[in-house]
Amino acid sequence: MNTKYIQWLVVGSTIAVIGLIAIQVYWISNVFTLREQEFSEHVNMALKNISAELERKEVSSESKSSSLSLSSPNKESLVIDYGTGDVNVVPQSTFGGDSVSVDPLAAAGVKDASILSQSGILDDIMGGLLELDIYSSVIDRIDTLVLDTLIQKSFFTQGVKAEYDYGVFNKLQQPEIIPAISKPLAERIQREGYRVQLFPNDPIADPNYLCVWFPRERQYVISTMGTMLTTSAILMLLIMILFSFSINTIYRQKKLSEIKNDFINNMTHELKTPIATISLACEALSDPDMRTGERAISNYVGMIRDENKRLGVLVENVLRTSIFEQGQMKLKVQQFDVHQVVLQAIANIDIQAKARNGQIVTRFYAKSSVVKGDQLHISNVVYNLIDNAMKYSEGSPRVEIETRDEDKYIAVSFKDHGIGISKENQRKIFDKLYRVPTGNIHNVKGFGLGLSYVKGVLEMHGGTVDVDSDIKKGSTFTIHIPIEHEKENKNPIV
Repeated sequence: MNTKYIQWLVVGSTIAVIGLIAIQVYWISNVFTLREQEFSEHVNMALKNISAELERKEVSSESKSSSLSLSSPNKESLVIDYGTGDVNVVPQSTFGGDSVSVDPLAAAGVKDASILSQSGILDDIMGGLLELDIYSSVIDRIDTLVLDTLIQKSFFTQGVKAEYDYGVFNKLQQPEIIPAISKPLAERIQREGYRVQLFPNDPIADPNYLCVWFPRERQYVISTMGTMLTTSAILMLLIMILFSFSINTIYRQKKLSEIKNDFINNMTHELKTPIATISLACEALSDPDMRTGERAISNYVGMIRDENKRLGVLVENVLRTSIFEQGQMKLKVQQFDVHQVVLQAIANIDIQAKARNGQIVTRFYAKSSVVKGDQLHISNVVYNLIDNAMKYSEGSPRVEIETRDEDKYIAVSFKDHGIGISKENQRKIFDKLYRVPTGNIHNVKGFGLGLSYVKGVLEMHGGTVDVDSDIKKGSTFTIHIPIEHEKENKNPIV
């Protein structure tokens, strides 16, 4: 896939995802604003109901009080003396006892109540009664317990369940009624709270206000959006995860495609060399002019045999890795000596080391070198690690092999003084088909299958492989082989 096409695809997808998230955030913000307005409306409606109910209760209480006064046994009536203009309160019994109902105005000789109005007496009486209510203190007019009950009931009716503090304040913004627990918050309650005027129908009295403040109003409004916010967050997170996974998959596929192309190129090169050599040897044998003797024929035959063997090894490596990746490789568990395996691998690679004036040094410190496992695959692991140490060393290679006991394992280290591996590449070297960049060294051959195979075989045995490397200082690969094969007869197939 074209790199520029992938870049445009990533940019377009990123813009689309960001746009979707931005729209989602915008709608959530709008819903939050609407919920805040709805909350304010419910609170204001509840406060209006509280104010109206307080006033209604006061009027009802006064009506009952007046009714009780008029129906009491000791009824009194007004008597007006027209000579002096005085108004006297006279017990009703004076006009005929309990069984006689006497109209005080009639008894006083007043046939029309308008006379009182004209004389101003009725106005004075009513004014005095109103004055008692108008100028009573709000503290005397409101029962705190009743107010608490009304607030709770009204908020419950309006569906407001947020925590609140309240207080009653006069026109000078001073608290008149406030719960003890809310006194330290009086200023904030008065300044930031919702308010409603109490007894708004009082004609003259100074206004008092009930203020209610919600310290966690914003959190409460958000909590009412819990289901929507949770769903939106999950969807946005899912979109981001899928988007990241998709982009990562695209780049991984692109990288894998590049690695496979590199693998095919390397494999083609590796196979062409022995094929060309065998072809030349066959032509030489078939040319009568070039057959000069048995020695020449023997050399050509030996060349064909070696190159054929090389082809077999190359094909075997590819097939072995393929079988391993498909989980069809079985382990043939038996006892063997790790030291002997190392020495045999050294013998097989000794010719290559001498050709480059190299040196392989062994330090066998392990006392228990006999383990249970698949000798063939462990031998391949050891050979691969020695071969890598040789290939990635400049000039005359020096490889140091050391064994030591580690609890239930035998550890084998392979140290070289080669080009080293960067920290970034150390995380990838065990991936299939991955090859470490070699800089100016172009004679390093291989398919990138060796270390992947090493890691897989050791994991099948219950072991591990580690690497410690620095650029230009060399690398040390350490394998840990269990002395006892724990996976025997449990999971022989990977």
